[in-house]
Amino acid sequence: MNISFKKFTLEDVPLYYKWAEKPHVKNIWFLEGYQPKEYILEKIAGNGIDYPFVILLDDKPIGHIQFWDVYARDKIEPHENDYFTGESEGTYGVDLFIGEEDYLGKGYGTQTLIEFIKLLFDKYHAKKIVIDPDADNIQAIRCYEKAGFRFTRFANCSVGGKAILMEFSRKK
Repeated sequence: MNISFKKFTLEDVPLYYKWAEKPHVKNIWFLEGYQPKEYILEKIAGNGIDYPFVILLDDKPIGHIQFWDVYARDKIEPHENDYFTGESEGTYGVDLFIGEEDYLGKGYGTQTLIEFIKLLFDKYHAKKIVIDPDADNIQAIRCYEKAGFRFTRFANCSVGGKAILMEFSRKK
C-alpha cells in the first residue's frame, strides 16, 4: 500500500463533488453551516489559508485531505468564537475524508494521516498539528489517536454540537 498526495487542481473538482454527495461524506462535511462544497474552488485558487490534496492509494484517488494554516487564518479571517486562536506560526489544522466506500474501515485514514503528518513536518515545517472531530464521531477520533493525536479539550462547534480538540506535536 503506497499512500501519496497530489495538490488539488480544477481537474479534480468533479471527483470532489461526487464524493461530497456520498452520505458518509455529506452527513459530516457538508452539513448546513459548514463550508459549501464549492469552497474547494477558492482553496485551489489559493486563499492563503487552505491547502487541499487528493489522497492517492497506489495512484488511485480515494479521498481528500487538506491542511489549513491556523496562524494565517487567525490573521486573515479572524473568527470570534474560534477555538484555534492565538496559535503560533507553524500550527496547521488537518481535515480529511475517504471518499471511496471500498476503502472505509480498513486503516487507510490512519495511514493517510501518518504520511501527511510527515509531509507537514518535513516540507511545510509544522511545529504543531491540530484536528477537531465531532465528539460523536468515535471512528474518526480513534483513527486520529492511532495516528498519534492526543485529546486537549472539548469545544462547542459553531454549527452546534461538541468537538474534540486534538493535537500532534513532534517529540523532541
